[in-house]
Amino acid sequence: MNAMRSHNRRYWIALSAIFVVALGAYGFARLNPPLGPIAGTIAPQYYVDSLTDGQIPQHGRYVLVDAASARLYMMEDGHVQDTMRVIVGKPSASTPALKSVLYYATLKPYWNVPPDLAQKIIAPRVLKDGTTYLTERGYEVVTSFANPQPLSPDSVDWQAVANGDATVRVRQRPGPANSMGQMKFNLANVDGIFLHDTPNKEPFAKDERNLSNGCVRLEDAPRFARWLFGHDVPLQTAAAEQKVPLPAGGVPVAIAYLDSRAQTQLAGLQ
Repeated sequence: MNAMRSHNRRYWIALSAIFVVALGAYGFARLNPPLGPIAGTIAPQYYVDSLTDGQIPQHGRYVLVDAASARLYMMEDGHVQDTMRVIVGKPSASTPALKSVLYYATLKPYWNVPPDLAQKIIAPRVLKDGTTYLTERGYEVVTSFANPQPLSPDSVDWQAVANGDATVRVRQRPGPANSMGQMKFNLANVDGIFLHDTPNKEPFAKDERNLSNGCVRLEDAPRFARWLFGHDVPLQTAAAEQKVPLPAGGVPVAIAYLDSRAQTQLAGLQ
């Protein structure tokens, strides 16, 4: 009798183990459907929940910035055409998820320094090094960004700016040291986020690229512009702050934080 009970106990234990394994496999399959889209295509339903209010369009061009992996994808008719690294916002100034449309590029842009950076960075350096800090880096003080008129840096109470008791409008002139690089790509959004070039290429070699103050820095802005315009953009002959409309109208842009499943899928389409 004891032998029979022992046999039955082993039988039910083995059957339970098979059931648990089968249930686990079923659950894994439900949570992890096959990634396998046809090479070079996108199956948006696999990661639409990671995007912001929509899905990848199956027709036309589309720009997807995955802020989670700090990569930009250039897509057309559901296909990944090209990709590059980007720099996104640091934890204290994270890049927001958004959807917008890109209509033009600005060549040789000015950089309008945000007021908080003028307080935290510009003003303390002027107090330490004097106004030569501004001239050496191509900064100028202006009355406003909308209708800029030059002001003398000596007329500014830089200590009050550093303390947060006064504000100042500072912009950086176009040039090789400009923080926007040679071009930027404006997006209509309430957070003032845009895509832009940068003269500092070293951070793109890092695995962790959440380093900016919110905007998206491009690893290769001229290559991105070439894809948008269909040809090289003539920077040499461009005037300062020159806006160049895209030849075929607006291109939708989404900034999202994709999950690991979506990232794996996109990585396999490069």
